[in-house]
Amino acid sequence: MADRGRGRRPGAVALAVVVIVVPAAAFAVVAAIDDPATVDTQAVRGEASQVTPTVPPPPGCRRVIVIGDSLMDNAEPWLRAGLRDAGFTYFVDAEPSRRIPERVRAPKSGVKAARSVRATWGEADCWMIALGSNDLIFGGGDPATADSMIDEMLGATTPDARVWWVNVDYHRDSRTSFDFPRATAVFNERLDARAAADPAFTVIDWYSYAEANLNWFFDPVHVDRTGSIARAEQAVAALPRSGP
Repeated sequence: MADRGRGRRPGAVALAVVVIVVPAAAFAVVAAIDDPATVDTQAVRGEASQVTPTVPPPPGCRRVIVIGDSLMDNAEPWLRAGLRDAGFTYFVDAEPSRRIPERVRAPKSGVKAARSVRATWGEADCWMIALGSNDLIFGGGDPATADSMIDEMLGATTPDARVWWVNVDYHRDSRTSFDFPRATAVFNERLDARAAADPAFTVIDWYSYAEANLNWFFDPVHVDRTGSIARAEQAVAALPRSGP
C-alpha cells in the first residue's frame, strides 16, 4: 500500500462539528465484514465443490486512533467505554470546532492533531476520522476541494493503516443562506467514492442512522445524549476485533 501522503487514494460550535456502513434506513452492524467468501456449485460428476477460494478475513484492529470534532467530543465518554470493553488499545482526540486542514491553528486542525498523536502516543493499525462538518462551509461542498481535504487528512495518518471515516449530516441553518444539506451530500459522495476505490477505506454511515432518528437533533448538526450514545456504539461496532 502506498503512502497516503503521496496521493495513493483516488479521486462544530463549542459544540462544533463533525462517519461500517449501515443500511440506509437505520443502523445495523455489517456482520459480513469478517466473513470468508465461498461459493459452492455442482460439479460435473454430481459432487459439490468449491469454485472460489476462501478469502481470509482482514486482520482485526489492535491500536485505534480517533480524531474528531464536537460530535465525537460529545460522544467521547461512551466511545471510550466501548473501545475499552471491546479490547482495543485506543487514543481519542476530539475537539469542538475542529476542521481538517493543516493551515488551521492547533488544536482545531485535524491534520495537526493526527500528527501530534503519532508523535506522542505512537502509530495505529486502525484510524477513525470523524471530521468534515466544520469544513462544509469552507469548500467541503465542492467535489475537488472535498477530495483535497480528505487526501490531506489521510496523509496525516499512519501509512498502511486502515481508515474508517464517519460521514456527516448537517441540516439547514436559519442563521445563514449556506446550503448545508447540499454540501453534506457532496462531501459524503466523495467519501463513498473513496471507499469504492480503496479497500482500506470504509465509510461509517452516520448520515443514514441520524436521518432515521431526527428527534436526536437539538440544532442543525448536533445530537442529544441518546444520539451521542448511539453514535459511539455505531463507531465501535464498525471496527473489527483482533480476536483473543
